[in-house]
Amino acid sequence: MIHVIVAVFAVFGTLWALAVWIVGGFTIALAGVTIHSHDPFRPLTIAMVAAIVYLATRGPFNARRLTMPLAVLLALCPAVAGIARNSWTAGGADQYAYVSQADLWLNGDLTVPIPLAAAAPWPEALLTFMPHGFRPAVSGPALVPVTAPGLPLLMAAAKTIAGHCAMFLVTPLSGALLVWITFAIGRRLVSDAMGLAAAWLVATSPAVLAMLVSPMSDVPAAAFWAGAIYFTLGSSSRSALMAGLAASAAILIRPNLAPVAAILVVWKFWTAMAGLKASTTTGASTTTHVTASVVVPTFRSAATTSILPMIAGTLPGCLFIAWINNRLYGSPLASGYGSLSALFSLSHVPINLERYGVWLVQSQTPLAIVGVAALLLPLKWIWPTRDQRQAALLLGTCVVVVWSLYLIYLPFEAWWFLRFLLPAWAPMCLGAAAVVVRIARAQRVWGRVAACAILAGVGAHNLYYASTHGAFPSGEGEHRYVSIAKMVEQATDPAAVVFAGQHSGPIRYYAGRTIVRFDILDAAWLDRAVQWLNSQGRRPYFLLEEWEVTAFQERFARSNALGTIALAPIVDYRAPGVPGRVYLFDPARPEGATPITTPPASAHAKCVPPSPLLHLR
Repeated sequence: MIHVIVAVFAVFGTLWALAVWIVGGFTIALAGVTIHSHDPFRPLTIAMVAAIVYLATRGPFNARRLTMPLAVLLALCPAVAGIARNSWTAGGADQYAYVSQADLWLNGDLTVPIPLAAAAPWPEALLTFMPHGFRPAVSGPALVPVTAPGLPLLMAAAKTIAGHCAMFLVTPLSGALLVWITFAIGRRLVSDAMGLAAAWLVATSPAVLAMLVSPMSDVPAAAFWAGAIYFTLGSSSRSALMAGLAASAAILIRPNLAPVAAILVVWKFWTAMAGLKASTTTGASTTTHVTASVVVPTFRSAATTSILPMIAGTLPGCLFIAWINNRLYGSPLASGYGSLSALFSLSHVPINLERYGVWLVQSQTPLAIVGVAALLLPLKWIWPTRDQRQAALLLGTCVVVVWSLYLIYLPFEAWWFLRFLLPAWAPMCLGAAAVVVRIARAQRVWGRVAACAILAGVGAHNLYYASTHGAFPSGEGEHRYVSIAKMVEQATDPAAVVFAGQHSGPIRYYAGRTIVRFDILDAAWLDRAVQWLNSQGRRPYFLLEEWEVTAFQERFARSNALGTIALAPIVDYRAPGVPGRVYLFDPARPEGATPITTPPASAHAKCVPPSPLLHLR
């Protein structure tokens, strides 16, 4: 009976903590009793203690019937958190690029014509009409997206099935898939316990949680690469084909990680050859003669069963991304982000290694480093069987490839750029889980207690780090982009042209207005550009974040009368919970008017559809 009680406390405490975490706390008044709950760590602590008592007294996951429900619960938690805290917004540069590209796929054309750019008289005119996430087409006054097509295609499929808002569910559901496949890999390699431990580490990872709330490619890429690894570890031709198809999808989402697919194929070839050698040696011990005619068909059979189906599954993704790159950027090997030499350099390795290493330890605890070491040094104590050690080498090699590709990439300054490394997260967490499971098995009771305490402590730390380091933005968050775009739409006519920087994408998407990038416009051309646009019947406006005002003045004040922004704003907005203000200026009304300070009703919905003028201007 005591086991049932502590199990109930563990499950109930976990659900209570999740509810408080998602909604930010609540107050319940019932039968004259008022219950306040605003700190998720109190019920979570109770749940952890109850779980430790249960597992220490009953053994690690002895009740096998709990395995699948726990795995499902672990997979659902990040999905629920991602949906509950979702931005539902194409706000930042990458988010806008992915969401708008999904609409372009549904429209049947990835090219966005900009007729006004052909007539504009200032230098590099087409570049100035380019919102973040787009670049000039190879011919004509038009723009094309820079982001890979994998995630937009998934979003387009979701929108076709369930409407516009379904696009924003792709990333949270990919989070659930990532956790579930991590569990499945651990279960296949070692045991249910290892699968659950690894899934727990992924589900509570700050880097994963931070990327669940926005339409970004990091979590979907991680999920499909984890799927490719899972099927690679299978033994049938069907598993090999599924591994290739998963790798194809992952390549479409994140093309620069295509070398990971090569690692999977090479590993499959290596294990097939190792198995062939073992079977040949066994056969030779029982007979005096082994001919080449026996060996060759056996190798052909292994190739047909595993290697060829995997290659066949991988090729479609490689060929499709090459075709898209050639069509949009002029070469099968080109990137939408520009020259590879400008993006990648060995000189970036020292600073990236330091930053990623510090961020990893700070956000994931040193257990993450232990996990990597367990993969790169597959000791027999951790991985008892030869198959397990071979699989550990596969996981470790995937980690090395992913890290290597991003250590030479451009450095960034925020911890959540660990998102680049998420395709290595499932292998890293599996390595850490393998160590914890071996600790649990080393001693009967105290080993299990220590292992459970490690997992509980790391999970609690991860959730605390995520909640205190901006994984879930407070206040209006990303939705502010929609609010501002709708205020601009209210304050301007459809023919307006908005000079913008940070808001260039959302203004196109949610307000349906043509934009000019002030940060790209030639510094001597502001006054003349405004005059020319007025002569074309395209009234110009300036939309600037508070921090952008200084940059605008520094760029234009020396050569342009309007560069000093001696204007009163017609929109003046401070988003709840977000620092800084946003201003809309009308050069034709320097004295301004009573400014708009409140978003219109069209911005109030949680998930706002794009303006019907999208892509028409």
